[in-house]
Amino acid sequence: MTQPAPPSDDFALADEFALAAESTPLLPHVLGEIASAGGRIPFARFMALALGHPEHGYYSRADLRWGREGDYETSPEVHSIFGYLWARQVRECWERLGRPSEFALVEPGAGSGAFMAAMLTWLRARAPECFAAARPTVLDGHPNRIEAQRRALLARGFEVEHALTEDWLSQPGQVTGVVISNEFFDALPAHLVERRGDDLLEWYVTADGQGALALVEGAPSTPAIEAYFKGLGLLPGDGARAEVGLAAVEAMRRLAARVERGYVLTIDYGYTAAELYASWRKQGTLMAFRRHSPQPDPLARPGLTDLTYHVDFTSLARAAGDGWQAAPPVAQSEALSVLGLAAAMQAAAARAHEDAQRYAADRRAAETLTDPAGLGRIRVLALARGAPVDGLRCLQPIETLMAPQG
Repeated sequence: MTQPAPPSDDFALADEFALAAESTPLLPHVLGEIASAGGRIPFARFMALALGHPEHGYYSRADLRWGREGDYETSPEVHSIFGYLWARQVRECWERLGRPSEFALVEPGAGSGAFMAAMLTWLRARAPECFAAARPTVLDGHPNRIEAQRRALLARGFEVEHALTEDWLSQPGQVTGVVISNEFFDALPAHLVERRGDDLLEWYVTADGQGALALVEGAPSTPAIEAYFKGLGLLPGDGARAEVGLAAVEAMRRLAARVERGYVLTIDYGYTAAELYASWRKQGTLMAFRRHSPQPDPLARPGLTDLTYHVDFTSLARAAGDGWQAAPPVAQSEALSVLGLAAAMQAAAARAHEDAQRYAADRRAAETLTDPAGLGRIRVLALARGAPVDGLRCLQPIETLMAPQG
């Protein structure tokens, strides 16, 4: 048994306090799973617990905050213009589908609800026929998030369908419409692997006798990991770590399977497989965030730290399956520009004399959304079935900026 430090040893007290501070409500559950599994669990399972444990996972918490008051800020929280611009794209998709009288507008992983609220606000004001046809559905994996999203949308006058993601994916039948997500796939569990010569190893999470978490390597936990790279015809560079988003691939397969005709628009941090698994990318893309700051240890304070990685757009596009067409991913900065951000800023500048403070805020938001070192490097993957993907406005080259905006 450890003896308490003498009252004068305040440095020891500080160390004890720091150790205690690393414990979280989720940690005992993680340790229990590790013990039950024989001493280690795949990092993907740790990530599933850290983000999705039904009571203590990061996204399950009732007190989860978004934007500047939270641990990170996604594009919909920066400014409602983000949702307004994507609503333009939704309207175009509806028109390309033949303006159906009923058309599904589905958002998986709806976060704060700000994205769907902004899209519906624009459609109601600028495209009333499309708004009347839309059947909006918000999906999330956690009941606390669904309830918060319901409150947020009701406060803006919108009654939409809410469902757990698994429940919606399991429903029979198919829909016609648009599935649009923002930073959904990069929050799904990923396996952590490393290549050593001709061998592919996997990193697991283990614990010492004091309950401290650490990574240990071993053989792959599932043959699906090797099959994943075999299907791509490539491997990470020798000595490089990488993330394998098997859950993301399965989620895309199931989302696409529920769409009979329509579009899947994925807005996320990611690369093509050749870029993601390039030989020079030695450390992979896994990151942990708390209070808007990257954290050095993704295992620290599980349940209170956000975990994310860059997704493999090549594998996501392939997962959609037969009948789907994919366009090469484009940067968010370019997509927002051709969707009308430049025109919106011109209009804001024209009324700047009326409210200089508002104009300054709008300009800062535009700069944040298109910052090539930040949100602007998010990419957009557009998939289509039963409708053309070529020529979608969000995929247009930057030269179309001066085209008239509807």
